[in-house]
Amino acid sequence: MAAVARPYARALMTTQGVDRDAVLASLEAAAHALSDPAVAALADNPQVARSELAAALVPDGAAPAPVARTIDLLLENGRLDALPSLAAIYAVLKDEAENRTHATVTTAQPLTDSQCEGLRKALARRTGRAVELVVETDNRLLAGVIVQHGDMVLDASVRGRLAALAQALSPF
Repeated sequence: MAAVARPYARALMTTQGVDRDAVLASLEAAAHALSDPAVAALADNPQVARSELAAALVPDGAAPAPVARTIDLLLENGRLDALPSLAAIYAVLKDEAENRTHATVTTAQPLTDSQCEGLRKALARRTGRAVELVVETDNRLLAGVIVQHGDMVLDASVRGRLAALAQALSPF
């Protein structure tokens, strides 16, 4: 679906004069609505008018005009199943355009605000982008931290070190 969704996402990114946050929120809301069994049943029913399905995906016409037109195009071309991929790809393109990235930090103990800020600054220096952190706690780590940024995973947890040690000592 990514191959189908990418051109739609790029077209939305090049639309001038739109609030990208509003576009993303509308795409995500429509994709979420599509996951509702009642809306999915409407989408699978060929007897349902496109306008009725579009109204179910974007209630009260709340989406920006380019999103409404894009959803109408997806419906017209029988590509509505690409909507969740479209929302995800648009989010990535938006982050790239705004020079922003996301990272998930998992710690054994909650981090203080100053620790979060120090980690955010260190990741920003490394990536060259503004970093939005999602901080999670997992007491199974025992101590330490795991940082995940895209494909990169930095495991500095005690649990991770013990697993690496066990693998190194294993005969197989």
